[in-house]
Amino acid sequence: MKSVIRYRDLVKEHLLKGMAEGSLSAGDFLSLAQIARDLGISVTPIREALTQLEQAQIVCSVPNRGFQIPTLNSREIPQLYPIVAALEGLAMEQTAYGSVILHQLREKQKAFVQSRTPIERIQSDMNFHDALTQYCGNDTVLQILDDLKVRIFFYELDFMRKNGFDTTSEAQHEAIIAHLEQQEIDKAIAVVKENWLQILNT
Repeated sequence: MKSVIRYRDLVKEHLLKGMAEGSLSAGDFLSLAQIARDLGISVTPIREALTQLEQAQIVCSVPNRGFQIPTLNSREIPQLYPIVAALEGLAMEQTAYGSVILHQLREKQKAFVQSRTPIERIQSDMNFHDALTQYCGNDTVLQILDDLKVRIFFYELDFMRKNGFDTTSEAQHEAIIAHLEQQEIDKAIAVVKENWLQILNT
């Protein structure tokens, strides 16, 4: 089981890398042979890992075609984003925010503000949110969050391309950090939820 989980995470990171680099798009079919070559492992564990990822709906299988990155479905947005917002809030409740993590958040925010392309913007945004929860001790919550954030990647990209570099998120990130510096966790969580759910208003 541990080896399957390891391959699952390895393949998931490989897919996310492809998404971030633009070599994978929503609706693309996956070449197991190519993934195996890229990762230097055989096809069998790749297939097992993709089967695991299908259960998390990160990929889907199409009879006689193989595994595919799911196409965008606007009906998923009001289903996925409230879950992400709620789980990230839960993870924050279980995190102690000291000087080290606050410094990391400042650095992640600086990278977010300085990003120049939609892909850079999304990656920087995800890095900021990951930093908010990285010291949460609840591995189950973090695993589910990690899977969900892969699922919403292309929705984030679509939102960015349609709305441009909206400065709302920059202001919200600053507010989150300010509340955490004052140990106002509930207020920070409220802004985090507002930040995630703004896509529902577009």
